[in-house]
Amino acid sequence: MKKKKVLSILLAAVMATAMMAGCGGKEEDTSTGEKKETENKTVSIMGWYDEDDMEGVINAVNEQLDGAYTLEYTYVALSDYNNVLGTQLASGEGPDIVLDGAEFPARVKAGNVEEITDKDYVKEFSEAGLSLASKDGKVYGIPSYGWFSGMWYNKDILSECNVEVPKTFDEFVAACEKIQAAGHQAMGFGLADADTAQASLMGYLENSFYHNNSDNSDGIDFDAKFAAGEATLDGNINDCVKKWYTLIEKKIITPEMLGISNQDALNTFKAGDVAFFNGGPWQYTEIKEAGVNFGLMPQLSESGENVFTGGGPAASLGINVNAANKEGAEKTLEAFASVEVQQAFIDANPGSPSYRKGVETELPDEYAEIAECVEAGNIAVNWDRWSVNMPSQTMINESIAQIQGMVSGDLTPDDYVKAMDAKADSIRYE
Repeated sequence: MKKKKVLSILLAAVMATAMMAGCGGKEEDTSTGEKKETENKTVSIMGWYDEDDMEGVINAVNEQLDGAYTLEYTYVALSDYNNVLGTQLASGEGPDIVLDGAEFPARVKAGNVEEITDKDYVKEFSEAGLSLASKDGKVYGIPSYGWFSGMWYNKDILSECNVEVPKTFDEFVAACEKIQAAGHQAMGFGLADADTAQASLMGYLENSFYHNNSDNSDGIDFDAKFAAGEATLDGNINDCVKKWYTLIEKKIITPEMLGISNQDALNTFKAGDVAFFNGGPWQYTEIKEAGVNFGLMPQLSESGENVFTGGGPAASLGINVNAANKEGAEKTLEAFASVEVQQAFIDANPGSPSYRKGVETELPDEYAEIAECVEAGNIAVNWDRWSVNMPSQTMINESIAQIQGMVSGDLTPDDYVKAMDAKADSIRYE
């Protein structure tokens, strides 16, 4: 699902209205002086997904509720979302249904969401899908769908420049240099407001540090040690960050991109002006409708074998322990767990995996280059593994800021690694 391109206006007023709409009250009967209980029919949820893209999902939920309750959705810009949601939940308020991504484990840790372990619908989801919503054998939420990222590529530009779809990171760098020499822009990054460079770096680390790396005998278990404070990134990932930094050194990623929004960068790809663009299935329909001849490839490893691409549960949904409409929230989460609503998530994100039994998924033809990786289940990202002992969104935000510093020329790869360690030291739960 694409992220909305403009900030919400008068956010506080909007949320106040939404919360009031979700609360039951008492209504004075002026003719008799008696108070009558007003039935609470509205269930509230908020998220960072564009309202247009959520429309099909919300409609599917309301069809399942069949008039008993009505789900109302409020948009909050991604840059504001965690602060807004966290503040509301900490004050005992917030939407009836809690929707969150990398920070859902933090909501569980804080006691913000109800335990749902014994609900029948929980059994319909895979263990991987429930990973961010589980703690100590108990379940507190359900997944929406699975996300993965990769690189969109313009087939016509590659053909014009006589470039094959790269299979390794070195081939990718060489392809970018050849494309730039031919007068085209190789990569489009909107670093003013997006995490695309962060996704690129983490994709490289997944392939070249956590996997396919004889020097890291722990593999992904390294992150359990890092999360616990038993290992540091410094002295371990430095060489990999320096290798990825090649994209900056060779001016494939440039300081000018710091002033470009992600949507503007996507627009240049849609216009056929850029060869590669980091993104994923949430952008498929928008690119398809632009008429570009395109494909989607995974993040790349050094060898081109055992390739992984970044991803995991996109967002989890749970019941706010302080929901204004607890009964409605319970019915709504059950609706979210239905095949029909889970299918609506997939329909809005073509090619994305589902963690729900009975949901049909199919990779579009444009996903041929990434199909083997996705079908093998080689989809992972380190911040999900960090979330067991730290609010991973804080680490994501720190990584984005430090990458911006590398792109501007103010920071080195070693500075990046040290800053990430320092941030982790300051936010671990225990």
